[in-house]
Amino acid sequence: MLGYTDDDIKNAAEIREWLTKQIMEKQEEIDKIKITLSLIDSVLKKGSFKTAANLNVTKSDLTQDKKYGSQLDSKPYKRTVTKPPDETRQKDIGESKAVEIKPIKRLKDNTLVAQVHIFPNSVEITPEENIKISLETPPFRSFFLNRILQGMKNKDLEKLKQGSLSETEVINFEVITDEPDNKNIKKVVINNYRDKERINEIFNTAAWVITRMLEKGER
Repeated sequence: MLGYTDDDIKNAAEIREWLTKQIMEKQEEIDKIKITLSLIDSVLKKGSFKTAANLNVTKSDLTQDKKYGSQLDSKPYKRTVTKPPDETRQKDIGESKAVEIKPIKRLKDNTLVAQVHIFPNSVEITPEENIKISLETPPFRSFFLNRILQGMKNKDLEKLKQGSLSETEVINFEVITDEPDNKNIKKVVINNYRDKERINEIFNTAAWVITRMLEKGER
């Protein structure tokens, strides 16, 4: 069959199932957004912008406002700087601290299997210490690395050729493994993701891939 192995066909079927699920989830999100948009449109239609005539502003009120305004203009302007709370300041220290941390849990027992640390310019996927998954376990290399991440990189390289993207903006990724066998995944680092849509795709795909890898390891 055109050189495809049974594992290739099985992986393709699993990927198709995942893609179908993604379409359904995205469609639900779109439907919710449409409902929200419809409600907003309804509010905007019922409530109109008030004009100056409807506000019944009297000449005396306008005179008082002008008088008050002239008093403000005569006073020296003093700028007040409000310090942000400690939590906000911590996020501004730099890229050393994650902006968001998202857990990946196994569906059947809700066990935490990995965490995704999202930084301003990078993403780190870190399996829990008790979770041992090899980079050779399908569909990590064939799907997550070669299809998803490399697919994003190929798109960036095309934009680089067109001159719409600089070399430093091209997405890149690295798999860090445990010593000494260099097979168990310790961390996956992805740099230059650039937009939220990619973050969502990386997270959703990683969650599905890690779950599938654990299932294969239990067999």
